[in-house]
Amino acid sequence: MLSRTKMFSESWFRSTRVIALTLAVLIVGALLTILSWQGAIRAVNLEDQDRFEEETGESLELIQERMETYGQVIRGLKGLFVASNRVDREEFRNYANELALDENYPGILGIAFALDLEPERLDAHIEQVQESGFPFYSVHPAGDRDRYTSIVFIEPFSGNNLNAFGYDMYSEQVRREAMDQSQVSGELTLSGKVSLVQDADRGPIAGVLLYLPVYEREVGLAAASSSNIYGWVYAPFSMDILMEGIRLNESPIAFSVYDGPDMNEGALLYSTIDDSDFVPEWTFSRTEQLRISQRIWTVRFLADDSFIQDHQGAEPEVVMFVGGLLTALLTILVWSLASGRERAEARAAVINRELSETEFRWKSALSGAGHGVWDWNNLTNEVNYNKEWKSMLGYTEDEVKNEFSEWRRLVHPEDLENAEAAVADFIDGKTSTYSVQHRMLARDGSWRWILTKGAIVARDNEGNAARTIGTHTDIDRQKKLELALSESDQRFRGAFGTAAIGMALVGLQGEWLEVNQALLDMLGYEEGELLKLTFQDITHPEDLDRDMELLNALVAGKIPSYQMEKRYFCKDGSQIWIVLSVSLVRDANGNPLHFVSQIENITDRKELAKKVAYQASHDDLTDLPNRRLLQQRLAQTIALCRRHKRKFALMFIDVDHFKQVNDQYGHDVGDELLKWIAKQLGDSVRASDTLARQGGDEFVLLLAEISSAEDAELVARKVFYAIREPFDTGLQQFKVSLSVGVVIFDPNDPDSAEELLRKADIALYQVKRGGRNHYRVYKPEDEQSA
Repeated sequence: MLSRTKMFSESWFRSTRVIALTLAVLIVGALLTILSWQGAIRAVNLEDQDRFEEETGESLELIQERMETYGQVIRGLKGLFVASNRVDREEFRNYANELALDENYPGILGIAFALDLEPERLDAHIEQVQESGFPFYSVHPAGDRDRYTSIVFIEPFSGNNLNAFGYDMYSEQVRREAMDQSQVSGELTLSGKVSLVQDADRGPIAGVLLYLPVYEREVGLAAASSSNIYGWVYAPFSMDILMEGIRLNESPIAFSVYDGPDMNEGALLYSTIDDSDFVPEWTFSRTEQLRISQRIWTVRFLADDSFIQDHQGAEPEVVMFVGGLLTALLTILVWSLASGRERAEARAAVINRELSETEFRWKSALSGAGHGVWDWNNLTNEVNYNKEWKSMLGYTEDEVKNEFSEWRRLVHPEDLENAEAAVADFIDGKTSTYSVQHRMLARDGSWRWILTKGAIVARDNEGNAARTIGTHTDIDRQKKLELALSESDQRFRGAFGTAAIGMALVGLQGEWLEVNQALLDMLGYEEGELLKLTFQDITHPEDLDRDMELLNALVAGKIPSYQMEKRYFCKDGSQIWIVLSVSLVRDANGNPLHFVSQIENITDRKELAKKVAYQASHDDLTDLPNRRLLQQRLAQTIALCRRHKRKFALMFIDVDHFKQVNDQYGHDVGDELLKWIAKQLGDSVRASDTLARQGGDEFVLLLAEISSAEDAELVARKVFYAIREPFDTGLQQFKVSLSVGVVIFDPNDPDSAEELLRKADIALYQVKRGGRNHYRVYKPEDEQSA
């Protein structure tokens, strides 16, 4: 009885032990499968999120690049006004046609110029445009305002763009804020959300405008401060047309663009989300802010489950199926082995070892989902390459034999020696881990970079490696990127050293870190001498504040780069003009590292431009202002005197009997006489007055500030006194006389510059009729006898 009870107890104990062991394997396998399944889900989600970040990042770069390109178009348009001085409608049209906006700049509705108008100039401006061929032209909207602007040029001058002709953008608040900001900063400025007049026929379409100011001093109208605005070059954009081509083609990613940092309906500029009752549940989301021409755009990307793609070898369902199958097979195997006491006890050690090896391979295969797996029997040199290992290189199952020599055959000859040495050191125990990067031959003949890792999972009785398991990971893209970056750095170093312009790496405090030979030659320093200085040390004091302001904005991330003209002191104390272009290099965390500066010497260009500008505005013979410069100063004087209710005088001076001098003494003596008269008259007038040569023997004297007509007569007598002495050529002497016509400008009269010159000429005519060698102030009755 006791024996039977003991046998029953032992049998029950053995059965319980088998059941417990089987349940333990089943539970552990299930837990491992669940953990692997959750890991696969995380890997899939991470891969989809990376793809979402990559695709949306490309769209962000495209938006930024497109707007920067359009900014260059606007800068080029401003250059037309600066270079041409007085741009007419035909010149503006020809420039726009050369740009070929529809072909080269999709999304831009056109380019235009808006003129700044003071209230007292409005009526004259409208009349001038109407007389130029636009009889129905007006500045709209109507109404009295302290300041007006008008779109006078716009191309293409057709279609909906005609709605903008004469439109006063300054009358609308959003446009006015952008125009004021660009006027103050002198930089490209993007407006907030507006409804464009070009889109009036399409309904309420969101739009923006890109402005760049043109100052009077830049077109030769003034030499005062930058606040003297002449107008704005700008371009209008309808957001739906602008975003054509930026949309993610055939992609389920939707995106919206908002004006400013807040995402609300009022700030919405553009959206690809359908306005319907159905609102999907967004799985992916990304919001970024772009700084475009001093304005913030908030861009939001969204995608639902349709963005998720199949993932080769990493699908959670596949992992769950494989894990469940392996768990079931292991459970059956354990039950079978544990149920036979004799067999179980005899093979316990073998089973435990094989179970450990099988479990390790299973874990390795699951953790390396999407990677190639190899299982090397070190005793037979047989290697089991899994399907992913072969397909990674483009091979089918039967194209790679399960032999170690196959790996050796596929490794790049230049990498084979290093790879074999690493394997030998690992197998011999000289290294604790095995991880090697090398190239392998793909089926299409190309070489792909592979990361190989391995671990020894079994050893023989003598401790030698018996089985090694490892993975292959495709790192071709990463490796090629590293090589490309290395090549790029080498090219930069080569370009840096051999560049024809000056280049330098500058520290955050302004210290010179590296300089090329072109910069040293430009400044006259030896390298060691310049590296002891900072850029502040050699910058002209008048240019330093602006340079530092832009530098601080660059470090703060407010601007991506900047360019400016400034002056440097050379080693010998001389000054040169340079164009400085500066960008900022940051580390992986976005922290500033150093500046990259490009320096081009433009001293000769500056001197040439100054000389050309002088020659274009002065008479070659007498060195006096010519007719063109006189017209500009006369127009400025009229505007100022009307504004401040002041008078000024204009004198038309003619040399009496000048033709007889040319006929009797020759043109060389005539030229010397004109130069002598110019000097004598120039020495007798004030610095604030303008003495100009009108042409031939005619001179014009502009007296910018007088209190009464008597002041003008006093100056006229000084003119006659200035030539009281005879003209001496060295061979002969003769007396010279002048005839002078004077007109007094009344700020209450509507006289133009041409009208004033005409009246002065009439007064001059009266002097000639009266016998010459005198002056006369214009009177209205002179018109009847002219």
